[in-house]
Parts: sequence; structure tokens; C-alpha cells
Amino acid sequence: MDRRAFIRNFPMGIMIGVATAHALKSIAWPSAYETLKKEPEGKKDPNEILKDIYKEVLEFGSKNKEGFIKKEFHVDLDSNETNSEEHIVVLIYNVRDREKMIVQVTYFETRGNITMKYAKDTKVISCFIKGEKIEIEKCDYDKKEIKSLLTDILKEIRYKKKLLKLIDRKK
Repeated sequence: MDRRAFIRNFPMGIMIGVATAHALKSIAWPSAYETLKKEPEGKKDPNEILKDIYKEVLEFGSKNKEGFIKKEFHVDLDSNETNSEEHIVVLIYNVRDREKMIVQVTYFETRGNITMKYAKDTKVISCFIKGEKIEIEKCDYDKKEIKSLLTDILKEIRYKKKLLKLIDRKK
């Protein structure tokens, strides 16, 4: 390519490059912005995560028009193969003018060479919910433990909901 043709075409190449970058930026920016704007579950306040758990479990609904909602999940919280799953129970029911949610976590252990698991510990988080306000009544966990625990529970609830939706589609 001759030097004059290069100098003449160089500004046009820059303008085309800038226009293309600008077009791609305007397309990609909204989705990237939404992703950045969304607060990661681990960074949320435990009260916010409890609200999310409440909303997710509430969507399951109650069985046979009972006055409460009870859902059970099995979650691997400690990544230990010998006691691979912890049992989570979420119970929501009305108390006067607000709702009470209880999250119970039962930890298991195996004894000896037996494959049967025994409950070694049970911890509870209980809270009252009225509208968007949440008040923790009792919590057996410290501040450091509760964030990661609630995040794992919320992930498992969402995963189970996703599986149930897939099963319903196949029917």
C-alpha cells in the first residue's frame, strides 16, 4: 500500500473503529450494568437474605390449604463427604398481624463404619416478618456464620424451584 493511500484511509479507519466500539458499547452496556448493579448474595445483609428466602419459600405455597407453609431441603453446607447433607426446614405461619418464619438446620454425623447418619446438632433462626420489615427473634449462629449459611440455603431453594419447574414442564 502506498504511503499516501494509508494516510488518506487512516482517519476513516479510526472513525469506523470508534463508531463500531460505540455501537457495541451501547448494546452491551445495559446488560453489563444490570449485572454490576445487582448485589451479590454474599454481600447482602442477613436480613435481606432472610427476606429472599421468605419470598422464595412463599412461592411454593401450602399443601392442601393448610394455614402454614413448610418446605424441607437437603444441603451440603460443610463439603464433608462423611456427613454429606444437612437437613433444612423452613416453616412460615401467621402470628397475629405478622408472619413468623423458622429456619431449622440439622447437622448429621456417621458413627463408626455404619452408613446410618445421626443428628449431631440442630440450630434455629426464627424471625417475624411484617411487610418489608424483618425482625430476628432468635439466632443460634454468629454474624460470620449466618451470611454464608443463608446464602447457601437460598441457592438450594432456588435450585429446587428450578428443578420443580422443569419437572412440571415435562408433565
